[in-house]
Amino acid sequence: MNIAIISVTNQGKKVSNKLYDNLITNPLILNVHQYHKNVIETINNIFDKYDCIIGIMASGIMIRSIAKHVNSKLSDPAILLIDDNANFVISLLSGHFGGANDLTTKIAEILNSTPVITTSTDVNKKIGIDSIAKQYYCNLENPKNIKYINRALINDIKVDLYLPSKYSYILNDKIRKSYNTITNDKYEHITAKVDNHEVILKPKQIVMGIGARKNIETSKVKNAILSACSLLEFSPSRIDFFATADVKAYEQGILENVNNLEKTIKIVPMTEIKSYQNEECSESDFVMKQFGVKGVCEPTCLIANGKNSHLIFKKTAYDGVTIAVSVKE
Repeated sequence: MNIAIISVTNQGKKVSNKLYDNLITNPLILNVHQYHKNVIETINNIFDKYDCIIGIMASGIMIRSIAKHVNSKLSDPAILLIDDNANFVISLLSGHFGGANDLTTKIAEILNSTPVITTSTDVNKKIGIDSIAKQYYCNLENPKNIKYINRALINDIKVDLYLPSKYSYILNDKIRKSYNTITNDKYEHITAKVDNHEVILKPKQIVMGIGARKNIETSKVKNAILSACSLLEFSPSRIDFFATADVKAYEQGILENVNNLEKTIKIVPMTEIKSYQNEECSESDFVMKQFGVKGVCEPTCLIANGKNSHLIFKKTAYDGVTIAVSVKE
């Protein structure tokens, strides 16, 4: 996720700095950029370039600045609003599919603020179908029907949620309380139905790249995989396959974990990694000295996932193991 923070006052800039220092260390956040003053001009320049825009200012300034850019809940960035004293963090736009509601809760924890979320499903402790799509990285079919599914949930009408067995990883207590979950392999994709309205969720391809020191222990690789998935808020079953470089093709610690998860691993040649160019990939001096490439886990997960893939989890080290995760749009 790429985040922009816009402040107006000196006090707001202090809040911006505190957020920056915290968010930049989060593996789920690829980039954080700060802007100060010139709100309307800044919004005009960046609205379509970030996944989330956080405004530290009065609500009127932000609302007037974003008004002409707002298009669709499926494409607009998450917009959050924070007052100068960080008393409140408000989810203003794209609460579900844009992820503003989840970010509001997390940022409120960082700032010790009160989160303000107004979407009906959330205040009624239900999980909207577009929230499920966001959490599990799914494309949505028939998005015009989201309102019928979510309205039924708000009115305590159980929505049928048909799940092919391969997608049973999405099941949790909150979903079971909101939906009538039905495992049915006649359905190709996750399908929510109420009356004559349906919404189809098609999971995007997710690849986890793994790098590791020589002769890494199986338990350490397992811990790294589970730790990354915990931050991503899904189980390892959501990963479609793994990737690593050919120099790590015979690391038993990696291979045993892939086999235990009943997944496959794609081996990427070092020659391909050396010629691969992507601004999302960071550089490791150690890996460059050892193998002559910038890194292993980030480029392998991107190369293996193919065109139109991007990082959703930047390189993170776990006791001799590095993990990165990409999704294909």
